[in-house]
Amino acid sequence: MTDHFLSPALYVLMIVLVMKVMDGLPQRTFSLRKPPKVAIGLWLLVAIPSLLQFAFPGIYDALHRDSDKIIDHGQWWRAYTSFMVQDGGVGGTAFNLFVLALIGFAAERVWGTRMLLAFVPALMLVFSVDTFLVHGPPGGGNSGLTFRLATSIAGLALLIRPGRRHYLLAAAIVVDGAVLLLLGDGHGEPMITGIVAGLLAALVQRRWPRVWQPVAADPTAQGNAPEPREAPEPESDLEGR
Repeated sequence: MTDHFLSPALYVLMIVLVMKVMDGLPQRTFSLRKPPKVAIGLWLLVAIPSLLQFAFPGIYDALHRDSDKIIDHGQWWRAYTSFMVQDGGVGGTAFNLFVLALIGFAAERVWGTRMLLAFVPALMLVFSVDTFLVHGPPGGGNSGLTFRLATSIAGLALLIRPGRRHYLLAAAIVVDGAVLLLLGDGHGEPMITGIVAGLLAALVQRRWPRVWQPVAADPTAQGNAPEPREAPEPESDLEGR
């Protein structure tokens, strides 16, 4: 995976597009008494080992993705722990943790706590399969998970709020990801597959609504409830009766 010098601008563009998608969706509100528990837990799960690895490099050695060790030596856990450490130095770590905090909070506002708690492990499980099959370069980082989580919001919007605006925004995200791939930056792949993952998760919710309930699919959620209508004025005849 080779990051192009234009990559950071395209990452930011993706985030802006996702936030535009969120403008049209109902969102849950949080407070100090009711914080976004999944977003905070996910951030701490990544941040603690990512920061400690600078003082204790053995943490990175034990958790990072290494296809040779996964495939040839049976160290299967690396497929699921590589998102907890970083290979981009101080700058890359700071960027990844900042974006994770932003996207985690946004995703829990839209998907809801229970849905996000199931959705994050599902993303990790499904998209780690290739590490057991392909000898890729060693590395670590949570950007793949974060980008898929971000663009999954666009997939959700396509199902529950179909319309020209969301179609155009989703198309722009796909183009953004495609440009990254053409530049040799593999981060374009999670941008595109995240939309598909969000669409599939929304379809699962529609099939089994009692199991998972995204906030954006709840008709009583903030921003999605029908506006109150004014009571019609009583009719009267010409004599005022």
